[in-house]
Amino acid sequence: MKQAYGLRFAEEKSYNPTFMYHAIADGSVDVISAFSSDGRIAADDLVVLADVKHAIPAYDAVILISPRRRNDETLRAALAPLIGAIPVELMRQANYMLDRDTGKATVREAARFLEAGAGLSSR
Repeated sequence: MKQAYGLRFAEEKSYNPTFMYHAIADGSVDVISAFSSDGRIAADDLVVLADVKHAIPAYDAVILISPRRRNDETLRAALAPLIGAIPVELMRQANYMLDRDTGKATVREAARFLEAGAGLSSR
């Protein structure tokens, strides 16, 4: 990032994810790196900058199937509708449902939220 964009920082700090969001909220830092689907981006009204020089590798979710199930067409057919179905903004909201300090949702509630928001029907 620094080389691609010619960035120069007076100081660099390393934080665990929870603390880096607190640091940007309280003004201790001006810039952080984060996963694009992190729910705290929307919750803290942060701005995601476009990486027009592609200095950061893409963070795309993938579906992995174990070798023992790779030929299971029923499983593959069940998972296929998920490919490309969940926009990053929707994923941010679902992640924040699970990651906020108070009023956390259950994993099941977040999954139902994603299902409804992405237009996927349950069986």
